[in-house]
Amino acid sequence: MSIVTVLGLTEDALIGTTSSSEYSSEGGTPTFDRIPFRVKAGRRPNLNTFVIALRQGDDRRAHYGRIIAGSELNLRARPGGMQKDDAYGMQRTDIRSSELSPDLVRVMEIELLGEICVKDENSLEIAEPSQLPHTGQPVYELPATIIPKLLNIPEKDDDANDKPTSTSGLYLGKIESGGYSVPFFLPNTAIARHVAVLGKTGVGKSYAVGVLMEELYEKRIPILSFDVLGDNEQTAKDLKGVHIQAGTDQFRVPYSIIGIEEFLPFIPGLTERHREVIGEAYMKVFYEAWEQLDGGRVPDLQWEALYEEMREVGPNITDQATVNRAITRVQSVARRTALLTAGEVEWAKYLTEMPFVNIYVGALGQEQRNLVVGATARILQRLRRRNHIPPFVLVIDEAHLFLPGGIDPPPSTRVLREMIRTARHDSVGVVLLSQSPSSMDRQILLTCNTRILFALDPEDLRVVAGQIGDLPEETIKRIPRMPRGTAVFTSGMDIMRHAVIVKIRERTFTTHVAETPDLREAVEKWRKEH
Repeated sequence: MSIVTVLGLTEDALIGTTSSSEYSSEGGTPTFDRIPFRVKAGRRPNLNTFVIALRQGDDRRAHYGRIIAGSELNLRARPGGMQKDDAYGMQRTDIRSSELSPDLVRVMEIELLGEICVKDENSLEIAEPSQLPHTGQPVYELPATIIPKLLNIPEKDDDANDKPTSTSGLYLGKIESGGYSVPFFLPNTAIARHVAVLGKTGVGKSYAVGVLMEELYEKRIPILSFDVLGDNEQTAKDLKGVHIQAGTDQFRVPYSIIGIEEFLPFIPGLTERHREVIGEAYMKVFYEAWEQLDGGRVPDLQWEALYEEMREVGPNITDQATVNRAITRVQSVARRTALLTAGEVEWAKYLTEMPFVNIYVGALGQEQRNLVVGATARILQRLRRRNHIPPFVLVIDEAHLFLPGGIDPPPSTRVLREMIRTARHDSVGVVLLSQSPSSMDRQILLTCNTRILFALDPEDLRVVAGQIGDLPEETIKRIPRMPRGTAVFTSGMDIMRHAVIVKIRERTFTTHVAETPDLREAVEKWRKEH
């Protein structure tokens, strides 16, 4: 059975014929990367439309790809000739009188992605390009329903009603091709391999992550979010979760288990000897605390436990006066910090009982934010490895603040780098949002297997350009001009075969509160209220 029959292609889907020219302005010649074709008169193929080009002598195989460029050559519209007509006062009406004119040709280019082969009546095989495309062959628009097979992503469940659903995928938007659209499902497995959502301000990053949260919620996957701007407070309510402000009685970090790298920065003015005394005592208390860990409940340790240990180990390191000063500095932190606690904290309760936990860190300084995020990540990773909490997804907004690049990263970068590197084995997924990927730690960006790219500034685009899968240069150049709510999805070949442009769907049961304001309207509203 021919591929035209299996795919149900009709004359209405025929858009052109593969061509060849020595001139690049006419599309050039077919290669293993590009296929030029002459557009059939009267047809209007759209940019990024998925198409196939048949092969001569083999009706069971075809090349497939997407339209990435095009040009129109009109001999009657040459600038020199048009100038002469104007100079002589001639008003020509036949410059573009018909697309059947012998002086007019429209050529488009296909980015060659692979080959489709008919195995039997109902089965198609997708493979890498192996044969050079032939000229003079028909080019058809592909039915939208075949696109998920080309991308190797989940398809809509047969029993899905109004809202497209898939047991193996997250419904995030639609792929548009040839005037039609098909639901886009990000495979569930992509989350455990981590996701980076990148784009400049106001292009739809937070909105898209809200859509992702809806999908995780419906699949009963717990979510923990670090929120800098307070955008997710309403989302927490909509998802029947909890909104917590760091540094209040709702959320404090138990000092006994956060790790020495996070604990020492809480204490200003330390000398090297002070660090040695505190560090050795703290590490002993730290390990004793984890030996007592039971059911995800952090043990109730008092500050005195640390002071006593410092008094015991201190004389082996330095003089008594230095030990006393180190204790005094720790006591000062214990009295004034709003972030640390020595009391018992039931960390496991949040993620086992709440579908969504939003931790607001916007009221803290950046150094305190880094410490809270790094400490919490360390604690959650340890609890997860001991199976005290379920698998979950960690969402970090403004990730460039917590994961900056450079040779001396803050503790949060080191902890999160380790967490992201190993979290897949712990069944923990990480979603990072950033408007400035050029400021982020490169190693972490590379570790995020899936990237969702909204409109980016050219400098930030250069940082991620090498991580955009098989998108051609022509499409990459258009990323800075992509409309709001449209993103490029790219992932590893085992998750998604090709990069693709997706229009993010609307939220269905959460409220987006981070819309860009109209300042004139905002000022008028303020004046009326005051």
